[in-house]
Amino acid sequence: MSYGNELIQVAAVALAAWQDKYSGSTKLDTTGTNILAELIHRVVIERELQEEKWGTRRGVLPAQWLAILVEEVGEVARAILEKDFT
Repeated sequence: MSYGNELIQVAAVALAAWQDKYSGSTKLDTTGTNILAELIHRVVIERELQEEKWGTRRGVLPAQWLAILVEEVGEVARAILEKDFT
């Protein structure tokens, strides 16, 4: 098990959740938009916004990345729970 491979698996699960919520496919939606390309575009934009806010974050320790990742997962959980139970 490698740290890099596990990160790819996390990204793949995030993609699957996004697909399930928005389209169900990595191909084309009903308007002809390439869903996977749209997702990657949105991720790149989010990364650019993060770098504007926080800088490039080079040299961050794996434990620090884990804390950031868990915080983001917590935000997803809160959004799901608020939608489903409020």
